[in-house]
Amino acid sequence: MARAENDTPNRDPYAPMSVARLTVVYLALWLGCGLIVLCIHLVCAPGYIDTATRVVGGIANLFGPWARLLATGWPNAGEPPHTPSAAIGLVVFILMSAVILASGLTDNKWLQYLCIAAFVPLVAVWLGVGLLELMICAE
Repeated sequence: MARAENDTPNRDPYAPMSVARLTVVYLALWLGCGLIVLCIHLVCAPGYIDTATRVVGGIANLFGPWARLLATGWPNAGEPPHTPSAAIGLVVFILMSAVILASGLTDNKWLQYLCIAAFVPLVAVWLGVGLLELMICAE
């Protein structure tokens, strides 16, 4: 049965995104970037680290500077992050939280888009610091 033109809901193109949609967008960006880093872990890890441990490291990398605490099987795993990594991670975490909070509280759709655009480099730094911690861990 075809849908009549009058059956489509009237949606305001300038209305802000809902919190549920924003949650899905931020989660997809975080996991999508994490999938890229997981692929880097699978290809670029040292030869003495087996594939299962590489996958665990890639998943642990989603936690940024604290990945080394979760990366079981890596040579120096379980140790807390280095001081510069922890400080950078804390600053990036606060900035990511502020961006997510700002996009949830605003009524402007374009400001939400700007917050999403600002979230992407923050996630890249977050995952990069985690990758650096795991590279140090593998030495």
